Amino acid sequence: MNIYHISYTSKFVGERMAMLSFKGCNFDCIGCIRKRNECDIYAEERRYIDWTFENIVKELEELNPHRIYLGGYEPTLDPDLIRTIENLSKLDAHIVLMTNGSKIDDGYAIELKEAGVNEVIVGVKAFDRKKHLYYTKRSNEEVLNAIKNLAAIEDAYFRLQVETILLPEINDPGDIEELAIFISQINPTISLFIEPWIPMEGVEFEEPKKVDLIDAVSRAMRHLYVVSYHPLYSEIKEIRKTPRKAKFIEFLPD
Repeated sequence: MNIYHISYTSKFVGERMAMLSFKGCNFDCIGCIRKRNECDIYAEERRYIDWTFENIVKELEELNPHRIYLGGYEPTLDPDLIRTIENLSKLDAHIVLMTNGSKIDDGYAIELKEAGVNEVIVGVKAFDRKKHLYYTKRSNEEVLNAIKNLAAIEDAYFRLQVETILLPEINDPGDIEELAIFISQINPTISLFIEPWIPMEGVEFEEPKKVDLIDAVSRAMRHLYVVSYHPLYSEIKEIRKTPRKAKFIEFLPD
């Protein structure tokens, strides 16, 4: 079991949400936020539990989340992932796998669905092949193929979403539009989520400008039916100063 951390909030877009974070990754991203902070940057409370899968499931049963996200580094590297999903599916929650897609061939895509995954979010760090190789040290060919493999699953209750980052000089609005065109050629109903880069100490990239975020969203909407985005990190910090905010709790090994 590669799970090393759980984050929970009762107010995630009006739903109870738990995030299970997995260790291990086959990408070496320049700006990996996990390498700098493996825990929840929004957490206000920390709890420690005896770290067994049985206890993790017990905590989840008590929290009773509507959604369970499987993320962190790269969950598909966990050899126990399918078994983990099969057990989590018994909790009657919407299970979302967040992945770089590099391990998802057509056979594994079917395995994930049959195990109980309801939704897969494939992260594309950069659509341009050279920029992706520079940023992650890996080709994006497997990532783009994973989108095709998952889109081929015909099931009204199985959802695919693509997520990308807005990162100056690596994945600009023009690059994001190229990704949107690629997705639209597979299926224009696949949704795209745009995540602005979170600035961090020791990394050269700066936070994107709001005008570039709006431009990226506008360009993508020319080709896809559903395009959404996350506010800038600087905006989130201001929002969290207000009284109305979601409280995040994190669980760690005792």
